[in-house]
Amino acid sequence: MRRRTRQNFVLAAVVALAALAVGLVIRREQAGLGGPLAVVDTASVTHLRVSAGDKPTRVFERRDGQWWMTEPYRMPAHEDAVARLLAIASAAPRQRYAADRFEAARIGLSPPQALLDVDALRLEFGITDAIRGDRYVRTAGGIALLPDRFSGWLLAPAESEIDHRLAAPLAALTGVRVDGQAHPELVAAWNRVTTSQVVAPEAPAAGAVAVELADAQGSRIAFRVWRRDDGRYVALREAPALAYPLEEPQMQQLLPAATGVAPATR
Repeated sequence: MRRRTRQNFVLAAVVALAALAVGLVIRREQAGLGGPLAVVDTASVTHLRVSAGDKPTRVFERRDGQWWMTEPYRMPAHEDAVARLLAIASAAPRQRYAADRFEAARIGLSPPQALLDVDALRLEFGITDAIRGDRYVRTAGGIALLPDRFSGWLLAPAESEIDHRLAAPLAALTGVRVDGQAHPELVAAWNRVTTSQVVAPEAPAAGAVAVELADAQGSRIAFRVWRRDDGRYVALREAPALAYPLEEPQMQQLLPAATGVAPATR
Protein backbone atom coordinates (compact mmCIF):
# COMPACT_ATOMS: atom_id res chain seq x y z
CA MET A 1 0.00 0.00 0.00
CA ARG A 2 2.83 2.36 0.87
CA ARG A 3 4.52 1.64 -2.44
CA ARG A 4 1.30 2.30 -4.37
CA THR A 5 0.80 5.53 -2.41
CA ARG A 6 4.31 6.68 -3.29
CA GLN A 7 3.71 5.83 -6.95
CA ASN A 8 0.46 7.80 -6.98
CA PHE A 9 2.20 10.74 -5.32
CA VAL A 10 5.01 10.71 -7.88
CA LEU A 11 2.52 10.45 -10.75
CA ALA A 12 0.50 13.36 -9.41
CA ALA A 13 3.67 15.43 -9.05
CA VAL A 14 4.69 14.67 -12.64
CA VAL A 15 1.26 15.66 -13.94
CA ALA A 16 1.35 18.88 -11.94
CA LEU A 17 4.80 19.77 -13.24
CA ALA A 18 3.73 19.05 -16.81
CA ALA A 19 0.67 21.28 -16.43
CA LEU A 20 2.85 24.02 -14.96
CA ALA A 21 5.30 23.75 -17.85
CA VAL A 22 2.50 24.00 -20.42
CA GLY A 23 1.05 27.00 -18.63
CA LEU A 24 4.46 28.73 -18.62
CA VAL A 25 4.87 28.11 -22.34
CA ILE A 26 1.42 29.54 -23.10
CA ARG A 27 2.02 32.59 -20.89
CA ARG A 28 5.43 33.15 -22.46
CA GLU A 29 3.92 33.00 -25.93
CA GLN A 30 1.13 35.38 -24.99
CA ALA A 31 3.59 37.76 -23.38
CA GLY A 32 5.68 37.72 -26.55
CA LEU A 33 2.74 38.88 -28.64
CA GLY A 34 2.22 42.60 -28.84
CA GLY A 35 -0.89 44.63 -29.44
CA PRO A 36 -3.48 43.84 -32.11
CA LEU A 37 -2.65 43.85 -35.80
CA ALA A 38 -4.91 46.87 -36.15
CA VAL A 39 -7.18 48.83 -33.85
CA VAL A 40 -10.71 48.28 -35.12
CA ASP A 41 -13.99 49.30 -33.51
CA THR A 42 -15.94 46.24 -34.62
CA ALA A 43 -19.22 47.76 -33.48
CA SER A 44 -18.90 50.57 -36.02
CA VAL A 45 -17.61 48.56 -39.02
CA THR A 46 -20.09 48.61 -41.91
CA HIS A 47 -18.20 47.00 -44.79
CA LEU A 48 -16.12 43.84 -45.30
CA ARG A 49 -14.55 42.54 -48.48
CA VAL A 50 -12.66 39.25 -48.83
CA SER A 51 -10.84 37.95 -51.88
CA ALA A 52 -8.58 34.90 -52.03
CA GLY A 53 -7.13 33.25 -55.11
CA ASP A 54 -9.68 32.23 -57.72
CA LYS A 55 -12.57 32.15 -55.24
CA PRO A 56 -15.45 34.59 -55.74
CA THR A 57 -15.02 37.86 -53.90
CA ARG A 58 -17.26 38.05 -50.83
CA VAL A 59 -18.68 41.41 -49.78
CA PHE A 60 -20.60 42.10 -46.57
CA GLU A 61 -22.49 45.22 -45.49
CA ARG A 62 -24.13 46.13 -42.19
CA ARG A 63 -27.63 47.50 -42.63
CA ASP A 64 -29.77 48.62 -39.71
CA GLY A 65 -27.61 46.55 -37.36
CA GLN A 66 -27.77 43.36 -39.47
CA TRP A 67 -24.99 41.98 -41.65
CA TRP A 68 -25.80 41.09 -45.25
CA MET A 69 -23.71 39.38 -47.90
CA THR A 70 -24.02 41.41 -51.11
CA GLU A 71 -21.55 39.40 -53.27
CA PRO A 72 -21.68 36.76 -54.62
CA TYR A 73 -25.14 36.32 -53.04
CA ARG A 74 -27.60 38.91 -51.78
CA MET A 75 -28.60 37.20 -48.54
CA PRO A 76 -28.48 37.81 -44.78
CA ALA A 77 -25.04 36.80 -43.50
CA HIS A 78 -24.30 34.37 -40.69
CA GLU A 79 -23.27 36.53 -37.74
CA ASP A 80 -20.57 34.08 -36.58
CA ALA A 81 -18.89 34.14 -40.00
CA VAL A 82 -18.71 37.94 -39.96
CA ALA A 83 -17.39 37.94 -36.38
CA ARG A 84 -14.58 35.54 -37.37
CA LEU A 85 -13.49 37.81 -40.21
CA LEU A 86 -13.55 40.87 -37.96
CA ALA A 87 -11.46 39.01 -35.37
CA ILE A 88 -8.56 38.68 -37.83
CA ALA A 89 -7.83 42.40 -37.66
CA SER A 90 -7.70 42.27 -33.86
CA ALA A 91 -5.32 39.28 -33.68
CA ALA A 92 -1.92 39.87 -32.09
CA PRO A 93 1.17 39.43 -34.33
CA ARG A 94 4.19 37.56 -33.06
CA GLN A 95 6.58 40.00 -34.79
CA ARG A 96 6.44 43.28 -36.70
CA TYR A 97 8.77 44.63 -39.38
CA ALA A 98 9.18 47.68 -41.57
CA ALA A 99 7.50 47.42 -44.98
CA ASP A 100 10.89 47.26 -46.78
CA ARG A 101 12.31 44.45 -44.62
CA PHE A 102 11.29 41.72 -47.11
CA GLU A 103 11.05 41.34 -50.84
CA ALA A 104 7.29 41.20 -51.34
CA ALA A 105 7.38 38.47 -53.98
CA ARG A 106 9.41 36.14 -51.74
CA ILE A 107 6.80 36.20 -48.98
CA GLY A 108 3.74 35.91 -51.20
CA LEU A 109 2.72 39.56 -51.19
CA SER A 110 3.29 40.38 -54.85
CA PRO A 111 0.52 39.74 -55.50
CA PRO A 112 -1.06 38.95 -52.10
CA GLN A 113 -2.58 35.50 -51.68
CA ALA A 114 -5.64 37.00 -49.98
CA LEU A 115 -7.06 40.42 -49.18
CA LEU A 116 -9.35 41.54 -46.37
CA ASP A 117 -10.81 45.06 -46.34
CA VAL A 118 -12.40 46.18 -43.08
CA ASP A 119 -13.91 49.55 -43.98
CA ALA A 120 -10.83 51.62 -44.99
CA LEU A 121 -8.35 49.15 -43.46
CA ARG A 122 -6.67 46.75 -45.89
CA LEU A 123 -4.91 43.56 -44.81
CA GLU A 124 -2.81 41.68 -47.37
CA PHE A 125 -1.86 38.06 -46.68
CA GLY A 126 1.20 36.25 -47.96
CA ILE A 127 2.74 32.83 -47.36
CA THR A 128 3.60 31.26 -44.00
CA ASP A 129 7.13 31.31 -42.62
CA ALA A 130 9.10 28.07 -42.40
CA ILE A 131 9.78 28.23 -38.65
CA ARG A 132 6.41 28.54 -36.90
CA GLY A 133 3.98 28.60 -39.77
CA ASP A 134 3.07 32.22 -39.01
CA ARG A 135 1.59 34.11 -41.93
CA TYR A 136 3.02 37.31 -43.38
CA VAL A 137 0.45 40.12 -43.26
CA ARG A 138 0.98 43.57 -44.73
CA THR A 139 -0.83 46.65 -43.47
CA ALA A 140 -0.25 50.35 -44.00
CA GLY A 141 2.07 50.23 -41.00
CA GLY A 142 4.38 47.48 -42.26
CA ILE A 143 4.60 43.70 -42.30
CA ALA A 144 3.68 41.41 -39.41
CA LEU A 145 3.99 37.70 -38.69
CA LEU A 146 0.62 36.52 -37.43
CA PRO A 147 -0.06 33.07 -35.92
CA ASP A 148 -2.07 31.45 -38.71
CA ARG A 149 -5.34 30.39 -37.08
CA PHE A 150 -7.52 32.17 -39.62
CA SER A 151 -6.71 30.96 -43.16
CA GLY A 152 -9.81 28.77 -43.22
CA TRP A 153 -11.98 31.85 -42.64
CA LEU A 154 -10.42 33.71 -45.57
CA LEU A 155 -10.92 30.67 -47.82
CA ALA A 156 -14.42 29.75 -46.62
CA PRO A 157 -17.02 29.06 -49.33
CA ALA A 158 -19.41 31.97 -49.70
CA GLU A 159 -22.38 29.65 -49.12
CA SER A 160 -21.13 28.73 -45.63
CA GLU A 161 -21.32 32.39 -44.54
CA ILE A 162 -25.02 32.81 -45.32
CA ASP A 163 -27.69 32.87 -42.60
CA HIS A 164 -28.56 29.25 -41.73
CA ARG A 165 -32.29 29.92 -41.39
CA LEU A 166 -34.21 28.58 -44.37
CA ALA A 167 -36.85 31.30 -44.12
CA ALA A 168 -34.33 34.18 -44.12
CA PRO A 169 -34.81 37.00 -44.96
CA LEU A 170 -38.61 36.73 -44.74
CA ALA A 171 -40.39 38.20 -41.76
CA ALA A 172 -42.56 35.85 -39.69
CA LEU A 173 -44.11 33.32 -42.07
CA THR A 174 -47.84 33.30 -42.64
CA GLY A 175 -48.12 30.48 -45.15
CA VAL A 176 -46.58 27.20 -46.31
CA ARG A 177 -47.67 25.37 -49.45
CA VAL A 178 -46.50 21.84 -50.29
CA ASP A 179 -47.04 20.77 -53.90
CA GLY A 180 -49.55 23.59 -54.21
CA GLN A 181 -51.58 22.65 -51.13
CA ALA A 182 -51.77 24.98 -48.10
CA HIS A 183 -50.40 23.54 -44.84
CA PRO A 184 -50.80 26.16 -42.08
CA GLU A 185 -49.82 23.54 -39.48
CA LEU A 186 -46.26 23.62 -40.88
CA VAL A 187 -45.73 27.39 -40.59
CA ALA A 188 -44.13 27.33 -37.13
CA ALA A 189 -41.68 24.57 -38.06
CA TRP A 190 -40.53 26.29 -41.28
CA ASN A 191 -40.25 29.61 -39.46
CA ARG A 192 -37.63 28.23 -37.05
CA VAL A 193 -35.79 25.54 -39.02
CA THR A 194 -32.04 26.00 -39.60
CA THR A 195 -29.39 23.94 -41.36
CA SER A 196 -25.96 23.08 -40.00
CA GLN A 197 -24.36 24.68 -43.08
CA VAL A 198 -25.56 26.20 -46.33
CA VAL A 199 -23.79 24.64 -49.33
CA ALA A 200 -23.55 25.00 -53.10
CA PRO A 201 -26.65 23.89 -55.02
CA GLU A 202 -27.10 20.46 -56.56
CA ALA A 203 -29.58 19.06 -59.05
CA PRO A 204 -32.82 17.92 -57.38
CA ALA A 205 -33.72 14.25 -57.48
CA ALA A 206 -36.72 12.92 -59.33
CA GLY A 207 -39.88 13.29 -57.29
CA ALA A 208 -38.65 16.30 -55.31
CA VAL A 209 -41.44 18.07 -53.43
CA ALA A 210 -42.22 21.74 -54.13
CA VAL A 211 -42.46 23.97 -51.03
CA GLU A 212 -43.36 27.66 -51.01
CA LEU A 213 -42.99 29.95 -47.99
CA ALA A 214 -44.77 33.31 -47.71
CA ASP A 215 -44.89 36.17 -45.22
CA ALA A 216 -47.45 38.90 -44.55
CA GLN A 217 -45.71 41.31 -46.95
CA GLY A 218 -46.25 38.95 -49.85
CA SER A 219 -42.60 37.90 -50.17
CA ARG A 220 -42.07 34.26 -51.14
CA ILE A 221 -39.31 31.64 -51.18
CA ALA A 222 -39.54 28.47 -53.28
CA PHE A 223 -37.77 25.19 -52.43
CA ARG A 224 -37.46 21.73 -53.90
CA VAL A 225 -37.08 19.08 -51.18
CA TRP A 226 -35.88 15.49 -51.59
CA ARG A 227 -34.14 12.64 -49.83
CA ARG A 228 -30.59 11.72 -50.83
CA ASP A 229 -29.31 8.19 -51.24
CA ASP A 230 -27.32 8.66 -48.01
CA GLY A 231 -30.54 9.23 -46.05
CA ARG A 232 -30.09 12.97 -45.55
CA TYR A 233 -32.54 15.49 -46.95
CA VAL A 234 -31.92 18.61 -49.01
CA ALA A 235 -34.00 21.74 -49.42
CA LEU A 236 -32.87 23.50 -52.61
CA ARG A 237 -33.71 27.19 -52.67
CA GLU A 238 -34.58 28.35 -56.17
CA ALA A 239 -33.46 32.00 -55.97
CA PRO A 240 -30.70 32.38 -55.17
CA ALA A 241 -29.82 28.74 -55.78
CA LEU A 242 -28.60 27.37 -52.43
CA ALA A 243 -28.79 23.95 -50.77
CA TYR A 244 -29.76 23.40 -47.13
CA PRO A 245 -28.98 19.87 -45.84
CA LEU A 246 -31.51 18.67 -43.28
CA GLU A 247 -31.85 15.68 -40.95
CA GLU A 248 -34.76 13.24 -40.62
CA PRO A 249 -36.02 14.61 -37.26
CA GLN A 250 -36.36 18.02 -38.93
CA MET A 251 -38.24 16.62 -41.88
CA GLN A 252 -40.76 15.00 -39.55
CA GLN A 253 -41.87 18.55 -38.75
CA LEU A 254 -41.51 20.16 -42.17
CA LEU A 255 -43.50 17.98 -44.58
CA PRO A 256 -46.72 15.98 -44.38
CA ALA A 257 -46.00 12.24 -44.46
CA ALA A 258 -48.31 11.86 -47.46
CA THR A 259 -45.72 13.49 -49.72
CA GLY A 260 -43.61 10.32 -49.68
CA VAL A 261 -40.47 12.37 -48.90
CA ALA A 262 -41.04 12.97 -45.20
CA PRO A 263 -40.67 10.03 -42.78
CA ALA A 264 -43.89 8.15 -42.12
CA THR A 265 -43.71 8.66 -38.34
CA ARG A 266 -44.64 12.01 -36.85
